[in-house]
Amino acid sequence: MNALDVARGAYARLPLDTRLQLGRVLRHVPSGLKYGGTYRVWRERIRRAAADPAYAAAEQDAALVALLTRARAASPAYRARLAPILGHGPLEADAVRAAWHRIPILTGAETVSLGRALCTVEPERLDECVTGGSSGRPVRFYLDRGRSPVEYAFVHEAWARAGFTPGETRAVFRGVDIAGPSHMHEEPALGELRCSVFHLSDPVMAGYLAAIRRRGIAFLHGYPSALSIFAAYVLRAHGPLAQIRGVLPASERIPAPFRSTIERAFPEATLAPFYGLSEKVAFATEVPGSPDIYAFSPLYGLAELVDAEGIPVTEPGRRGRLVATGLLFPGMPLIRYETGDEAELVEAATRANGRQLRIRHILPRHGQDYLVGRSGILVPLSGMLQVDEEILGIGEFQFVQMEPGRVILRIVPRGGSVPDFTGYLLRANRKAAGELEVTLEIVDHIPTTVRGKRKFIDQRLTLARDAERLTEEAWDREPA
Repeated sequence: MNALDVARGAYARLPLDTRLQLGRVLRHVPSGLKYGGTYRVWRERIRRAAADPAYAAAEQDAALVALLTRARAASPAYRARLAPILGHGPLEADAVRAAWHRIPILTGAETVSLGRALCTVEPERLDECVTGGSSGRPVRFYLDRGRSPVEYAFVHEAWARAGFTPGETRAVFRGVDIAGPSHMHEEPALGELRCSVFHLSDPVMAGYLAAIRRRGIAFLHGYPSALSIFAAYVLRAHGPLAQIRGVLPASERIPAPFRSTIERAFPEATLAPFYGLSEKVAFATEVPGSPDIYAFSPLYGLAELVDAEGIPVTEPGRRGRLVATGLLFPGMPLIRYETGDEAELVEAATRANGRQLRIRHILPRHGQDYLVGRSGILVPLSGMLQVDEEILGIGEFQFVQMEPGRVILRIVPRGGSVPDFTGYLLRANRKAAGELEVTLEIVDHIPTTVRGKRKFIDQRLTLARDAERLTEEAWDREPA
C-alpha cells in the first residue's frame, strides 16, 4: 500500500474539525509530491496512448498476456476456466486474441460464488470491496492496494480537457453525509466543497451558489441529476454563471435535457464526463465534440460489446452487453466480466485505432431514478446507494416509495437470518435528514415485472415517475 492510500484512509477517519485544520495545510502540498511518481508516469502513458495507436495496441496486448498468464498460474478458478482454451504453455498475443471469445463471460453471481478462488494472491493482501448494489444484488470482490495514484491519473487526465488541474477546487454534488443547517462542508485537503444532494431546495441551493461565487470555484463535480437541478436553480435565481469553467459529471448518464440545462446555466464550462465502474475493469471518456460517444482506454482494460448469445457485436448501430477485462489490478482478475450495462456500437476496437472501443447510449445498471423529499424536492437515488456489511448478508433488496419523505427498504433474508440494520438505517437517515426517512421491511420475495426483472426502486409517486419518464423519452429521442 502506498503513502497516498494510507494518508487518505487516515484522513477520512479524523473528526471533521481536525480534517479542516489539517486539510488547510495539505492543500498547499505540491501535486507532484502528493500523488507521486507512479501518478506522473501513468499520465504520460495515457497521453502517449491517445496520440499513438500502435503504442496503445502493443501495451494492451502485453498487459493482456501478462494478466492471463498470471491468472492461469495463480488462480484455481481461472486455471479451470482458461487452461482448456489456452493450454498450459507460454501465451502470445495473437493466439490469445484468436481464442478470446471462447473464454466464458464471468457474471456477477459467479464472481460472488467463486470469490477468493479468483484471486492470484492471498485475499488478505487485497482490499475487500462491493459494487454499489444498483442491481439489487451487490457483488463482493477484491482490489489491489496502492491503486490511488493510477486511478487519479486516469480521472485527472479525463478532467484536463475542461482545464482542471490537481490544485483546483470543486463543488461536489454527491451522496455524502453532511450535517449542519447549510448542508455543505469543506474538505480543503481534497479541494472539495461538498454539497448535499438530499436537500436541493431553493433556500439551500442559494447557500451553495453564494459559497461557490464567494470562493471563486470554477469546477462542479457530481451526479448529473443533481447538477441539472442546481443548474436550473442558477438560471432562475441568478442567470448564466460564467465563473464555472468545467462540469465534471460522474456516476450517472447525462440525458439531453440535463446537458442542455447545465450548458445554459454555465455557458463557459466544458463538460468532461467519464464512464467507470466500481470493479475497475473499464474506463472511458466522452469524445470531445461528440456528446454521448465514449472511447475506452486500452491501457485501463479491454472492453467489448456482445449480443445475448455472447457473440461480438461488430455492426455500428447495434446494441449489446458491455463486457470488460481490467488490466491494472491483477490481484483478483475480472476476465470478460459482465458489467450489467448495455450500449450501442460506434466503432469496434482494432489494432489500427489503438484497441479503442467507441460506444454511445450507455444504459447503466439502474435508470435515472428519483425519490421525493418531504418538502417535495427531487432527490437523486444515486445518493442513497450505500452497500455496507448488512446488505451483503441478505438475498436481494429494493427501495419503495409511496409517500413524500418516506422510503421503505425491502429486503429478502438469505437463509432465514436478518442482519442488524440499525446502523445502516441511522447512516441513511442522517444523510437525508429532514427530507427522507428510511424504514425497513422484511419480505419473502421481490415482485418482478412482466419480463421477469426486479425493479431496483418501486416508485409510486407521480412527480418522480414523470421526471424519470421525461428523462427516458428525451434520451430515446437523442439522434443516433
